[in-house]
Amino acid sequence: MRYTPKTKKGEDSLNKIINAAITVIAEKGFNNASIDEITSKAGVSHGLFYFYFRNKDELLAELIRRINRDMRHYLTLSTAGLNNRVLIEKKGFEAFFDWIYYNQYLYKILIEAESNNLELYKWHYIKLSERYSQKLLEAMNKGEIARYNPEVLSFVLMGIADFIAKRYILWTNSKNSRARH
Repeated sequence: MRYTPKTKKGEDSLNKIINAAITVIAEKGFNNASIDEITSKAGVSHGLFYFYFRNKDELLAELIRRINRDMRHYLTLSTAGLNNRVLIEKKGFEAFFDWIYYNQYLYKILIEAESNNLELYKWHYIKLSERYSQKLLEAMNKGEIARYNPEVLSFVLMGIADFIAKRYILWTNSKNSRARH
């Protein structure tokens, strides 16, 4: 992002662009979404887009950073107060499925990043894995779970959650999936 707003009006303008971009990209896909459509939907000038972003790729990077931050925050809050890794994993999976269900449009944008900016897509999962791996290692050291490479285990568990979410939420739009039973 080229410029970080310093006023309420600037923040509002940026949020209009971000929210419009989320809607347009989720509906049309990243490659089919145009800056003209985004600014028109946001009700802002074309030039204002370029005040904040050099191009659509820079916008995608900001969207993925926000998605990542929002998801991590939600999962952290959802598992706060739990002190047993097995319970944390169960609650974390449920929270992840809830987040995906209520944010399918954001998840679609994340999927778009895989084919449009592989480094950004990898960053997202590595960022998720960093803290997850640390927490898994702590649980291993306490004897709560079997010892294994914590980074590998974090990616295994994220992969399982990701594909279950795709199958039962994104592909069928079902909140009460059989995956929960």
